[in-house]
Amino acid sequence: MLSGRGHEQAGTRPGMVVASANGLTTAIPLTTNANRLSFPHTFLLEPTKENGLSEPSVALVFQITACDDSRFKKMIGFIPAEKRSAIDGMLKSYFKLS
Repeated sequence: MLSGRGHEQAGTRPGMVVASANGLTTAIPLTTNANRLSFPHTFLLEPTKENGLSEPSVALVFQITACDDSRFKKMIGFIPAEKRSAIDGMLKSYFKLS
């Protein structure tokens, strides 16, 4: 992501891809700032070999964004189904879909 304004996330960071179509990828940015867990619609991801994270990271579900596919450098891993399910539940709550 390029320069952020206000409370927007900026800089190169991992993200969790939730959808991809028509040259755009929708992703949830991650941060290593554990203080962000105080916000609603956040989820802690501990590093594992499976997810490829190097340190505990917070999924900022409320900062979901769509970016051009060219902004994504590489895939580092996968989020296990039970954690994806919990994050999916937060997305439904955030968008008032449930």
